[in-house]
Amino acid sequence: MEQMPAKIAAAIARGLPGTDVQWEMASSDRMIRDFPRIKREDSKMAAVLILLYPEHNHICTLLMQRPVYNGVHSGQISFPGGRAEPGDASLIETALREAAEETGIVRESVSLLGLLTPLFIPVSDTEVTPVVGWSNTKPSFRINESEVVHIIEVKLSGLSDPLIIREKPFLIRNEMIKVKYYDYNGNVIWGATAMLLHELMTIFRRNQVQFTL
Repeated sequence: MEQMPAKIAAAIARGLPGTDVQWEMASSDRMIRDFPRIKREDSKMAAVLILLYPEHNHICTLLMQRPVYNGVHSGQISFPGGRAEPGDASLIETALREAAEETGIVRESVSLLGLLTPLFIPVSDTEVTPVVGWSNTKPSFRINESEVVHIIEVKLSGLSDPLIIREKPFLIRNEMIKVKYYDYNGNVIWGATAMLLHELMTIFRRNQVQFTL
């Protein structure tokens, strides 16, 4: 296990699959409307934490179910994270701060492994930077109930079966669109979260990094 964080960091450092790979999990409205892939100068900035940690010889990551609210990401499954604030020294700081506030992880227990490709989300005019971190032990979660309904722990090995990538029509913002998603134990992981997961999984496969310890 001691060598796994270094292996993952080295795999990220060798080069990122990039936007084209992320868009392999994009919903149909991105394609049909030719959504922009690059942020504008005045777009908002945000960051999410892709926290990896060992659990029963598996590499796991943390997702969360957001509550239903009046917003474009209402009720979705996502990584911990959020908008950058003026006091954040960097987007890495944003990801760690938000994850600590939402899930109760101890920031000092997280080691930085690298950054994935920033992803622009046109519907919220926000560019999200994915920060990949490692914890040597499973965190003790303490959710902020105003922002998180519940925690979803995901084994990366469970995402490696191509049969769990599916597609079906969804009614999103009063529009029927085709959505690609990961069906993980009945949890529908789609949108930006699925796109970021797909890039992470591609990095593991291309660099022959094992999903188990």
